Amino acid sequence: MRLRIMSATQQRDLAGRLAPTEPARALSTARAIRDPWFACQALAWVARFAPESEFSKIIDESLGAVRDEVDHYRAVAPAAWPIRAIVERNHLELLPSVIPELLLRAEKIELLVSRSEALFLLFQAVFLAGRKHWLPVLQSLRRASAPLINWRQKRNLSFAIMIVRGDDEQLALEMYNALDDEKLKKQVTKMWSNSDPHSPRSFFWTVDA
Repeated sequence: MRLRIMSATQQRDLAGRLAPTEPARALSTARAIRDPWFACQALAWVARFAPESEFSKIIDESLGAVRDEVDHYRAVAPAAWPIRAIVERNHLELLPSVIPELLLRAEKIELLVSRSEALFLLFQAVFLAGRKHWLPVLQSLRRASAPLINWRQKRNLSFAIMIVRGDDEQLALEMYNALDDEKLKKQVTKMWSNSDPHSPRSFFWTVDA
């Protein structure tokens, strides 16, 4: 019988499905992943549902999985998952030591579009922790949006405005008024008129193994 070899994506997804109900098996699955990106995400899933006594150790493993990643984008973007786990488990005391390190690495991402993508993930991950935690990430995202040369940058900035609107409408208006891309400004005007403030994306949603 031919053994089925799972990809790193499949291993991550399996760890996520197992995390709520079979934490030991989920942790074993996550630790077997060779790709740092997917290992980081999988370990974040495990940490999100882990017993309180094991949370800090597993979240350190998750962040550590990408710490030696030479590609700065591949270090920052997947770290959004352990950041959201920290937020959802209410360990906000960890953020002041973790977020600045990630922002420093983000500044080293050479392609602005990639930097914007990584920072927008990080911004969404930390947003529920409150303004003092998300504002530095938003400021970095805004810097990564100048100049706006790619549709992904425009999407990320416009969605960030709509997310900020739910927590700080004055800041969202300031960001809107600062837009110098008239087409993008019209798009944001339409979103603002036709919808409520946006919510940041979900990072953990599975409940069944």
